Amino acid sequence: MLYPNSKDCLIIDNYPIVRESIAKIVTSIDDMNLVHQTDSIQTALNLVKTGNIELIILDVNLAEADGFELMRRAYSAGYKGKAIFVSSYGYPVYSETAYKLGANGYISKTEDTALIRDAIAGVMRGYNLFKTDYKQRSRNIVLSQRETVVFNYLKKGYTNKQISEFLSLSAKTISTYKSRILDKYEANSIVELLHTQDVVQTQPTVGVAISGTAANHDTAPAMTPPVAEAVL
Repeated sequence: MLYPNSKDCLIIDNYPIVRESIAKIVTSIDDMNLVHQTDSIQTALNLVKTGNIELIILDVNLAEADGFELMRRAYSAGYKGKAIFVSSYGYPVYSETAYKLGANGYISKTEDTALIRDAIAGVMRGYNLFKTDYKQRSRNIVLSQRETVVFNYLKKGYTNKQISEFLSLSAKTISTYKSRILDKYEANSIVELLHTQDVVQTQPTVGVAISGTAANHDTAPAMTPPVAEAVL
């Protein structure tokens, strides 16, 4: 048992086969007390409120709400454990959103099982793991909380008018937020932004390369762990 003080893991994904696959990876890393699986936001939040969840693994795209919103609600409810997004969305801006939100990692479902396993193990040892292109770290782009919310709706294809109704704001205000987002990323459209290779940063980070086995994870940092970014 690698982590004697571990508690429970919660896996949130729309598809049972994905949840089962991730659960097998988790149990191969650590002898968790329980591995919970659900596609329900409310069930997930109820489990979080028990205080027994040490690790949350979830997708960005969920049936009832996006994973970013779920984690905001979990943190608001007092969640102090680890959080890893394992998603089919490989857009760099999604990884940055997860990073800025306070999650501990963002992994693509298309990665090899061994690499996903090592990434999860790294997070459990105290590291934060994000995919990045080190050639593009000069830009320091930060979206406000409201801009992040608006962007999450835009990426799903909602119009300014629809978003204005969701947020009880004017369509003009939503248009302003959209323009700010595009200006920050120097993009001409949301589609272009979703496919950009720029990786935004909110604070200095320390890179740790992860390959087939865990790298530099033998000893967890004594104080606050460095933000280690896996080159996936």
